Amino acid sequence: MKIQYKCKYCRKIAYDRPSHYKRKKRHFCSMLCYSKFRRERLPFYEQHAYKGIRKKGQTKQVYHQNYCYKHPKRIAHLKSRRYAREQGAVGFHILEDWNNLKVEFDNRCAFCRKKTKLTKDHIIPLSEGGTDWIENIQPLCKSCNSKKWKHIYENPELLSQKGGE
Repeated sequence: MKIQYKCKYCRKIAYDRPSHYKRKKRHFCSMLCYSKFRRERLPFYEQHAYKGIRKKGQTKQVYHQNYCYKHPKRIAHLKSRRYAREQGAVGFHILEDWNNLKVEFDNRCAFCRKKTKLTKDHIIPLSEGGTDWIENIQPLCKSCNSKKWKHIYENPELLSQKGGE
């Protein structure tokens, strides 16, 4: 015995076994109708990507702004990775590598040793063919990074380590 129902998307009449019919919230005549429904008509709060995250009535733009506000370090890291890709740089690093590097330098600038907000600086700039590996990155404060511009200066700690070996 089959149960007759109307497809939720195209309104065609379709049939299904009672055991399958009971399990489903919405009923479709085909996978094509199901995928079109998901794309066009499924309420956003039921969509997988935003389930339990986005509030009812909140637009995607507002959700994105809130996310950027709550996770500025993650957004900055993603922007720097995108820039590196656009420059055609070889290599990559993850946010954890950057955090470990800052701890290695005691959260201080590699040049002036001040304990301020740090920025990523490529020792050999991406514009000069440098890589995006963590070995080519040093933590600098904004003023030191601006002074350095695109010159190639290895940080003093690395120079002293090389001289001591």
